[in-house]
Amino acid sequence: MEGALGDGPAQRALRLVTADPRQAGRLAVEARREARRAGDRDAESTAERALGLAARELNDSGTALRHLRRAVRVARAAGLAQRTAEARMSLALVLAEVGRPGQALRELDEAAPALDGLPAARLGMQRALTLDRLSRFAEAMDGYTGAIAAFRRAGDQLWQARALTNRGVLHAYRGSLRQAEADLFAAERLYDDLGQHLAVAQVRHNLGFVAAQAGDVPGALRWYDVADEYFARNGRPAIALMDRGELLLRARLLPEARDVAQAALEAARAGRTRLYEAQARLMLAEVAIGGGDRRTARRHASAAYRAFVRQGRPAWAALARYTALRAADETAPARRLRRAREVAAELAAAGWPTPALDARLYAAGLAAGRAEGAEELRLVLAAGRNGPAELRVRAWHAAALLRDAVGDAAGARRALLAGARILDTYRAALGATELRTLAASYATDLAATGLRLARQTGRARSVLWWAERWKAAALRLPPARPPHEPALAADLAELRRAVAEADSGVAAGRVNALWRQRRALEERIRRRSWHARGSGSASRSPNLLARLGGELADRTLFELIDIGGELHVIVVHRGRFRSRPLGRTDRVVAELEALRFALRRIVLRHGGPASRSAAVQGARHAAEQLDRALFAPVRGWLGDGELVVVPVGLLHATPWALLPTCRGRAVSVAPSATAWLDATARAAGASPGGRPLLVAGPGLTHVDREVRRLADALAPAEVFVGAAAGAEPVLAALDGAPLAHVAAHGGFRSDNPMFSYLRLADGPITVYDLEQVARPPAVVVLSACESGLSTVHPGDELMGLAAALLGVGTATVLGSVLPAQDEATLELMLDLHRRLAGGSGAAAALAAAQAAMNGTLDERSATAAAFVCFGAG
Repeated sequence: MEGALGDGPAQRALRLVTADPRQAGRLAVEARREARRAGDRDAESTAERALGLAARELNDSGTALRHLRRAVRVARAAGLAQRTAEARMSLALVLAEVGRPGQALRELDEAAPALDGLPAARLGMQRALTLDRLSRFAEAMDGYTGAIAAFRRAGDQLWQARALTNRGVLHAYRGSLRQAEADLFAAERLYDDLGQHLAVAQVRHNLGFVAAQAGDVPGALRWYDVADEYFARNGRPAIALMDRGELLLRARLLPEARDVAQAALEAARAGRTRLYEAQARLMLAEVAIGGGDRRTARRHASAAYRAFVRQGRPAWAALARYTALRAADETAPARRLRRAREVAAELAAAGWPTPALDARLYAAGLAAGRAEGAEELRLVLAAGRNGPAELRVRAWHAAALLRDAVGDAAGARRALLAGARILDTYRAALGATELRTLAASYATDLAATGLRLARQTGRARSVLWWAERWKAAALRLPPARPPHEPALAADLAELRRAVAEADSGVAAGRVNALWRQRRALEERIRRRSWHARGSGSASRSPNLLARLGGELADRTLFELIDIGGELHVIVVHRGRFRSRPLGRTDRVVAELEALRFALRRIVLRHGGPASRSAAVQGARHAAEQLDRALFAPVRGWLGDGELVVVPVGLLHATPWALLPTCRGRAVSVAPSATAWLDATARAAGASPGGRPLLVAGPGLTHVDREVRRLADALAPAEVFVGAAAGAEPVLAALDGAPLAHVAAHGGFRSDNPMFSYLRLADGPITVYDLEQVARPPAVVVLSACESGLSTVHPGDELMGLAAALLGVGTATVLGSVLPAQDEATLELMLDLHRRLAGGSGAAAALAAAQAAMNGTLDERSATAAAFVCFGAG
């Protein structure tokens, strides 16, 4: 006899599905065996239904469909109308997920006549979910709301929580973020009271999705990671992976986004959930567009579009059309414009405001400069005021183009500044250096337009002001430090241990295992760092041009700027601002690459005498060509004093002392003129007291001798050598020291500059470690190979050891941009510190010590020339 669900094993398995699906499956198998033995078709159908729903939660839709269809057959054959209808409801849920929403609706229609009261309300919620996936959002919202009211009246907390979750996600898609949070927090409380652990994890992940929609990247990542603690143990759903991938894409973490999107595609294929497979393909297309791979983007977007059409999901199909359009070849702009407008209208009508705004922005870009572009841009401005930060930035850029097209240059500049302020606020909310740095890519178009407008004025002051508005803007923010939490400190310590063990050779049979552990630890450290929040406000550098005139005195600012692939220079000397184009940037960079290649061969003594002789000739020629390209056109403007050089792009890796104009001359190198002014102010305010810190790392024959000889010259000094030079005591001693000299093996990690390192007795200290030093030394000398290198991102945002120290407040950093030869480094360091102790500034002391080693170009003089003074000088 059919009746209400009791408390038999099949019913207990059904209730356990969203708490512990594996245990629910085991209990359902036993319940099915007992039901068949007893001839209880009611219990057998319920057990099959529990098995199907457990398989769904474990991302195996093929198995889920098999069990749920069997549940329908068993109940129908036994004449159990209500059980048949309930099984159809569950079957409809999985059919929608595998991309058959039309068939899912038919199953629900078949089930409806047999249900009333609470079961009918449950069917109404399932129908709303299916309508949601068919992009019939208004009907879905009404269905969720009605079901929630019915569940509250009946006291059905489990189904009330499910309906609240679904409505919360729909609110988030439609941009109603406060309502989304309210629903999801209510669902979390209900699930938690019911002990539904899987459902709690799913809701917490959805709270991350809401934070992502609000532009709160740290908050979203934190929620995703909280939920992933459960998913990592029980299987990561494709939808959770896709949400994370979308956020990583927004944060411009493209390699990570690609990996996550690929994992989502594989999870969807393994679970046969075609609904999510199509969405994963669309995510891969977006990642490919971000990386400039149009061909891959077109392939994935086209496949996603076809799948969405088959599934009857028009809003998603429109989104796929838009992605494919952006990936298309640059032909037929009028046709692309028409299609972009059509897609924008479809997405707006479907109730997806953010994708609609994105499509309108794209259309506005296509229409810029044309008569029909004005109306498109006005639509963008009207819609763009409430979108995510990156879209509002683009909306203001569109406004700037509109105003420039009608001759309103002042209005265009105001629009650009409005966009820049939004980006500054967005970036200031991020606490992780990596995320702040990558966010600069959103300013690329604003910067290009600002510099173009400034150049049209013909005024060097205007060009410099606009360049400084974008260059190394992350350094204008208060220092970014990872959250001080025991777990992060433990991970950094464990990373040091794993690297030290692998490098020691003792664990020869465990190298692969240690390598895997190292990669896992690095990934965990990065993810923890992303949770950090910034101050929420960006610092300003008022009166930049006036400050420059006062601080430079006899020094000369030499700032390089790339404007559309053309290299320009701004020279400021004795209050005069002058500019000049220098030619194609790529040609200058080619000379630098030739110089660096030759110098590496010289320092590392590659090849025989003839090969090394050729390298010497090549280095001299490249240095002369580079000097001619950069300095010859403006030599009369440079004066005789110290040069403050602000490079651009790959020129940050230049060994300036080898260029004839810079040889023997004090040169300080800064990420921007603003950064140099800030570093100079820190240097002026540094306390002169305290003992210098001297550190010798392991594995290099000369460093103990270097540090001990420096200790004699700089006594009294705080000295760490041998086993005493461990990470924790050295980092503690760095805090508050006036000067630090670290002689150690160093490494620049081009794959992830945040893990560039200095090797100490118990393993490496990385950028993450340095960022936790609250009061960094005013001057840091890194007597280590390639310690001055940085990865350069859009906006000349830098990531590396030297950049990290400048970012946390060190005024001056001296480091090498090439490998170093031991004896030459020792000679240079002793002379450098003798001159520093005599009262010379860092840039002047380094230049004089380098000049003393000039002569024949060999590994000795090349090593010396590779050291650069970064910051105040």
